[in-house]
Amino acid sequence: MGVIKRQTIKGSVYSYLGVAVGFIYTILSIKLLSSEQIGLTAILVAVSALYSQFSTLGFTKVIERLFPYFRDKDNNHNGFLFLTLAVGMTGFAVSLITFFILKPYIIESNQEKSPLLVQYIWYLIPLIFFRMFSVMLDTYNKMLFDATTGSILSDFVYRIGTLSLLGVFFLKWINFSQFVFGYVFFLSLPAIYLAGLLISRKQFSVQPRLDFVSPTLRKEMLSLSLYGIIGGLSAVALKQIDTVMLNAYTDLATTGIYSILFVFGTVILVPSVALGKISSTIVADAWKEKDMDTIEDIYYKSSINQLFASLLIFILIVTNLHNIFQLLGPKYYGTEWVIILISLSNLIVSSTGSSVQILGTSHKYKIQTYSMGSLVVMVVIFYMIFIPIWGMTGAAFGSLLSVAGASLLRVYYLKRNMNLFPYRLVHLKCLAIGLVAFAAGKLIPPADNYYIDLIIRCSAVSAIFISMSYWFGITSDLNQIVDKVFKRIGINH
Repeated sequence: MGVIKRQTIKGSVYSYLGVAVGFIYTILSIKLLSSEQIGLTAILVAVSALYSQFSTLGFTKVIERLFPYFRDKDNNHNGFLFLTLAVGMTGFAVSLITFFILKPYIIESNQEKSPLLVQYIWYLIPLIFFRMFSVMLDTYNKMLFDATTGSILSDFVYRIGTLSLLGVFFLKWINFSQFVFGYVFFLSLPAIYLAGLLISRKQFSVQPRLDFVSPTLRKEMLSLSLYGIIGGLSAVALKQIDTVMLNAYTDLATTGIYSILFVFGTVILVPSVALGKISSTIVADAWKEKDMDTIEDIYYKSSINQLFASLLIFILIVTNLHNIFQLLGPKYYGTEWVIILISLSNLIVSSTGSSVQILGTSHKYKIQTYSMGSLVVMVVIFYMIFIPIWGMTGAAFGSLLSVAGASLLRVYYLKRNMNLFPYRLVHLKCLAIGLVAFAAGKLIPPADNYYIDLIIRCSAVSAIFISMSYWFGITSDLNQIVDKVFKRIGINH
């Protein structure tokens, strides 16, 4: 767990720094960009994410599950990177063909309601290419026990870059067209950097070793790729399909507002993203060694640590909704349920710990693929029902029903079929402490200045939640960190 703890903490630090930078970007973008322009960046991100995930042809699942069998630094990992890049180029070619087939329909359906998308649709081609290789190289780099670089690039560097772009746009040194070009560049940068990093570490050998791939291994790789296409595309679709469908049912302006609100709900997932990247590597090796004790330990600790961190963030969000809307402005009034529903959905997902990584790297990975594919169908149905009725709130409600429900079903499956269960009595204690902190946050009378109110409310809620969690020993990792801090400042307790 030492590797997991160190890289989770490091990844989370940069992720939260990225969240802070992203928060500044969000507030400034509301002032400097129109809702349509914000919607354009959101739809470019969403569509390119879907296409780039498909372009991997499911090979990220092969990397996560089978790389331990190729691992051999002296022999350039038996040509594994060559296979990765070859599959990526093949997938990009297929995506390019489908893009040109669908382009006339996309242009026709958006010509009137979303003309900006039509104007900048060609940027999707480089975005698909570089984001596809970013996903594949990050997964490969993660299996080399470096789970933080990809997070730093996507969560921190990207946001610093886009914030800088917004600054020079405000100064009128660039126009909006140049802003979009820069935005695309920073989305593409992780792939370029990761390639350079792997080359500098002498981990970028494209020499093939096709003789190493035995018929049995080849069959397993093909099976994993097939299910990986469905599972990987489903995972990205669950994150991005709401943006795409909201634009289909409404317009870029509504999509832009929703994308701003969505940022607040997804902050909750920051700890789980950082932990998931490195835990999947450890879990994959543990499955290879049939080390169920390690898997169970990771499952429990990831669950309680993520619940602790995510619950605190959830409480801070819901007790400060009045401050959030003061920051966002009148255009966002009346949309508080969008933030609440997205946040609650992500809180439930976080509480399930490393369930995705455990099931996805196990011999039962096909079950996860089937469930993810079914979930996407269910999500689309929910969105088709609720978006026309409630708009943005309908999208958030559909997400809660589907994503949170599927996460709990995954926990049930692991318990029934592998006798793995993340929840203990301490989880209920954590929720009880959360209720106390929430009540305290709601009881604080509002200050005249919402900045001061935000500081006071966040400080009080955090102090109560963290101190009570420490006192009741909710997570050993928190207690170790606090004890180290006490020791450094000379406090005996």
